[in-house]
Amino acid sequence: MKSLQGLLLSIVALFWCHGVLAKTLTSSDIIDDSQAATGFINYFYDKQSGELYLQPNALNQPMLLLSSLPHGAGSNDIGLDRGQLGNTRMVQFERQGPYLLLKQLNTFYRADSDNPFEQRAVHEAFADSILWKAKVVPGKALLAPANDLMMMDLHGIAAQLKATGQGSYHLDPSRSLVVPTSVKAFQRNSDVDVQLTFAADKPGTQVAQVTPDGHWMTVTARYSFIALPEAGYQVRAYHPNSGYLSDEYMDYATAVDQDIIKRVLLRHRLQKVNPGPAPSEVVKPIVYYLDPGVPEPIRGALLAGGRWWSKAFDDAGFIGGFKMEMLPEDADPQDIRYNVVQWVHRATRGWSYGAVVTDPRTGEIIKGQVTLGSLRVRQDHLIARAVTSGWPDRKAAADASMALALARIRQLAAHEIGHTLGLSHNFAASTNDNASVMDYPHPYIALNEGQIDISQPYKDGVGAWDEFAIQYGYGDFGDEQQTQTALTGLLEQTHQQGLRYIAEADSRAMNAGQAYASLWDRGDDPVAELKRLQQVRAKALQQFSANALLSGQPLGELADALVPLYLLSRYQIEAATKFIGGTDYSYLADLQHGSWHFMAPEQQKAALAAVLATLDVDALYLPTSVLAHLVPKAGDYQRTRESFSSALGVTNDPQAMLEALSRHTLRYLLQPARLNRVAQGAARDQEQLSVTSLLDRLAANTVLKDLPSGAKRAAAMRINAVVVDSTLDALADEHTNAEVKAQLTMKLAYWSKQFKRKAKRVSEQEAAHYERMLQVIDQSLDGKALRMISSPVAMPPGSPI
Repeated sequence: MKSLQGLLLSIVALFWCHGVLAKTLTSSDIIDDSQAATGFINYFYDKQSGELYLQPNALNQPMLLLSSLPHGAGSNDIGLDRGQLGNTRMVQFERQGPYLLLKQLNTFYRADSDNPFEQRAVHEAFADSILWKAKVVPGKALLAPANDLMMMDLHGIAAQLKATGQGSYHLDPSRSLVVPTSVKAFQRNSDVDVQLTFAADKPGTQVAQVTPDGHWMTVTARYSFIALPEAGYQVRAYHPNSGYLSDEYMDYATAVDQDIIKRVLLRHRLQKVNPGPAPSEVVKPIVYYLDPGVPEPIRGALLAGGRWWSKAFDDAGFIGGFKMEMLPEDADPQDIRYNVVQWVHRATRGWSYGAVVTDPRTGEIIKGQVTLGSLRVRQDHLIARAVTSGWPDRKAAADASMALALARIRQLAAHEIGHTLGLSHNFAASTNDNASVMDYPHPYIALNEGQIDISQPYKDGVGAWDEFAIQYGYGDFGDEQQTQTALTGLLEQTHQQGLRYIAEADSRAMNAGQAYASLWDRGDDPVAELKRLQQVRAKALQQFSANALLSGQPLGELADALVPLYLLSRYQIEAATKFIGGTDYSYLADLQHGSWHFMAPEQQKAALAAVLATLDVDALYLPTSVLAHLVPKAGDYQRTRESFSSALGVTNDPQAMLEALSRHTLRYLLQPARLNRVAQGAARDQEQLSVTSLLDRLAANTVLKDLPSGAKRAAAMRINAVVVDSTLDALADEHTNAEVKAQLTMKLAYWSKQFKRKAKRVSEQEAAHYERMLQVIDQSLDGKALRMISSPVAMPPGSPI
């Protein structure tokens, strides 16, 4: 009986299995019953299961895989913005038995050779990366489920959250899914959008600010498979003075007597109808399309600024080579064929970006993607309102403020599009009459007959450097020999014109030593410009009033309007300090222009005098007429990151303001690499400024100078406290050289003795000040980490403007 029951159960199980097997989905079933997106790669979305299936059109064929963020986090601090492009990977699909693999290819190590054995030797020497593996669906069509691929955090969102101090967020697959309406396929790319949710037990501060519930942050990531460009693009070798961004790789087919590292310019493909040096119409222009979400009058300003590049390409011989238009209503910005300028909103003002998708084999730009932060224009408008608040004609002030903001928007559009044309920053262009839109410009604010004038805040059009760069990168000069001759001639021409070019690494870092390369500065002479701008600042502060407020803003917001005016010279201070221990050089070593030198002694000493003048009590002291109107914030209005902090509760704190600005000056003046350069320059040239001389002049203007009487005494004491702390910080910094530390120690000890003498012949209040500085220095020199100010006042953010 039991054996009969077992036989019946076996028969039932057999038929059940047969039924299940009969219902097993094949690739044909999936293709017939799914939402299809066919193009470069075919996708099939099963609405019942939510599974996405992928069908590659070719195996073992390289293509690009790009991650991006069509929807961002909305926080400049987090740095995950709408429109952001991630890493571009060269990948290919491979079939191994029942599995479909996605392999990322190693493009840095290669052999540019026709010898297949030489190429194989390099390929076999370095590792690849398998990004994904899936079992192929039974059937004739090559199909594989791809949800696991799309749910990978290839954009590095969790890592970015951790790097920006938001805690340990992790991808939560249970709250993540493929967005079926955004599964699209085009002629040269196929895209999938996925909603990725990242979870954390403790919300990050910035995440909590921009999400409804900071425990779960959901952003939309996009994965794009992109066809590599067709053959025919001619690479152009990178030169450090070309003004371009570059890709690099190691070529093991290179002869021993040549550089194994190859560097190529990033640029678009642009061809003439009639090739050669003569001007010609183009086969296909470079076209950029503007996000229709941009409102007027900003839309018009962005279009006008972007179109500045048309002249540069026409002048380079490419007639009609560049255009900028509104994105057509029937165009999809996901189509890789569109270069797009996006208008992006964040919770706070933040940076704009020009990013590109490139062919890693050649440097050819496939797509330009510009991200413009929408709140930046408000900062320029705020600066303009602050400096014109004393104008009697309020309509003229309003019109001028809007004109300044729109002028900046035009320049910003040209700048970011410039990056997507392949151009790098040129932070020395401001010293050549603003010769490039690839610098960071500060609005020009003039004093005409004693009155503030903002009628010419920014230069219109691309500059002389930009014209050179387009000619160098895109120019068609004939054959290879003619091209090389022409490029060498262009480089020599920039030298003859005196056009400076200094890129990112030599400019932005605190320890950068190039005297002429700074951000947000102006003028051929940074020191003279600092003196001029200090005069503008003083006049604008004298006239500052509640007219700086927007309509309907309570008077308590006036303190925030004061911030950019009080700190008006912050960037020019930084630029002027670069003359102190500064060097001058270019990237034209191969043209016999490769020497470098320290700035002349008289230039360094003049810069020091101008910088020290910004520490004068009169320069930092806030006029009582202004302070009287800085009432506390009203009602639900609160201080923000854009406000000065205060040790007085809700009351505005002028001492905190001058502490922040004086510390800013001293941070750059006493930066360790600067002091190290000053010391080494003086060691080789006794006429040069020395560290001891710098410290003596600093002390004479601050801590050893008699304290003023009256209300300015407390201001001078706070400045002195910052000077002592900043000098002790320089001494304690591990990057300060030993010989500089010796001089710092000697001068601090000398100051201490002078404080002891001063304390014996002044009032009780002043004596307490000198005794405290003496105590802090002596205990610090004995090894105790003591400072005058235990919690320094933070400087409100300045960049970007």
